[in-house]
Amino acid sequence: MLIYCALSTTMVSSLGALLIPSIARAHHVPVSSAQWMLTVTLLVGAVSTPVLGRLADGHRSRRALLGVLVLTLSGSLLAAIADTFSQLLIGRALQGPACGMLPMTIALAHRHLAPAKVTDGITALTVTAATGAGLSFPLTGLIAEYLDHRWGFWCAAGFAAPAIVGVLLILPKDERPAAGPGTGPGALSACARADLAGTVLLVAGLASLLLLLSQGSRWGWTSAIVLSVLVDAALLLTAWAWWERRVAQPLVRPELLVHPDVLLANFATVVLGAATFIGVSALATLVQAPVGTGYGLGLSVFAAGCVMLPFSAGSQLAGRLARRPAVRTELRALLSLGGVLLTGTHIALAAHHDELWHLLLAILTFGLGSSIVWAVVAALIHTAVPGSDLGSTTSFNHVLRVVGSAIGSAATGVILAAHTAPDGFPTDDGYAAVFTVCAIGCTAVLLGLLGRALTERRRATGSETSE
Repeated sequence: MLIYCALSTTMVSSLGALLIPSIARAHHVPVSSAQWMLTVTLLVGAVSTPVLGRLADGHRSRRALLGVLVLTLSGSLLAAIADTFSQLLIGRALQGPACGMLPMTIALAHRHLAPAKVTDGITALTVTAATGAGLSFPLTGLIAEYLDHRWGFWCAAGFAAPAIVGVLLILPKDERPAAGPGTGPGALSACARADLAGTVLLVAGLASLLLLLSQGSRWGWTSAIVLSVLVDAALLLTAWAWWERRVAQPLVRPELLVHPDVLLANFATVVLGAATFIGVSALATLVQAPVGTGYGLGLSVFAAGCVMLPFSAGSQLAGRLARRPAVRTELRALLSLGGVLLTGTHIALAAHHDELWHLLLAILTFGLGSSIVWAVVAALIHTAVPGSDLGSTTSFNHVLRVVGSAIGSAATGVILAAHTAPDGFPTDDGYAAVFTVCAIGCTAVLLGLLGRALTERRRATGSETSE
């Protein structure tokens, strides 16, 4: 049941990018305004995910999961019947909390599965989420090219409704904590209320940061408003970090975030998340570019969506690889493998991206590499933090994944804008530069993994010497 929830909510949250042109035409708004259907979902999802993760650690996790699914269904239905663009945006905002579904399902898997099956369950959830993202591309492409955009939201409702029924019928009911008031995991569901100041600071800081990343190119990266929002985001997030170290029941425990394995997982999430988003989104636009550009394939929207199908195949293959290791050293080695795959793919794309088979192979390795990374990141956090904090720590990592994607989107826009031909399309050198930047970022993660391994080896050697 949890796997279906992860799949359905990923499909829901992935709908949108290919529908923007048709939505702009249907509601008579500029494409730049239609982009807000993505931005509003991203903002609401990012700011609600930490709170949902903390709720998943408490004794109201099933009700929180049902609440998110009901909001997703309501938002999908509202967007499907929306007569105005404002109503559509409200519907998309209601779909936003679905972005935090994966951390919730991971926390619930830890609670309800037998200990021996928890790692496999978490891996299955992360891989399923990646698979859903790959499957959403051809579905969205089909709707964008041959159907009305409303069908996309009707499909989203069709995914959410069975999930609600399944949770009601299959998932065990919430249990009251056995400990007294204010103690035990059951008290954690009240942390969002107890840490009201931390919640407000984190929500405001994330909203400012994501608004900056999503709208920076439109405002102008050197404009006064960009500088103002950047300063606001920095001050708010700094204040949040200061506050969380002093409050009795923090939304996210700071001491867990500085755990070496959690730090490594979060660093890999931001950088590799940005690299994966850049690679997939760049290929989606590249294959639709006219043949006259010298690199484009001139594919239709639906055909471009079908090109993304190997991403799901790679994700399924990654699931088989990532279910084996359970020791931290093995997990870090597998994380290195994912980083190597992503690095090699970007290097290859920087040199060759003008043949269909090049792109299909790249999409396959993107799915394989990124899904290995997400599965290992989730497993690293699971082995590093107590079960009572798994939801909140995983949700913070998931927010960083969203931030990484937003950084990747902004970086892609800046690079391609600087390499635009007179015909309005990016040049071949522009795409090569995008893939090169990604390769450099992935290499930074690999160097971080190497540094972590060398540090542990020195510590092990020192302890043996002292004995």
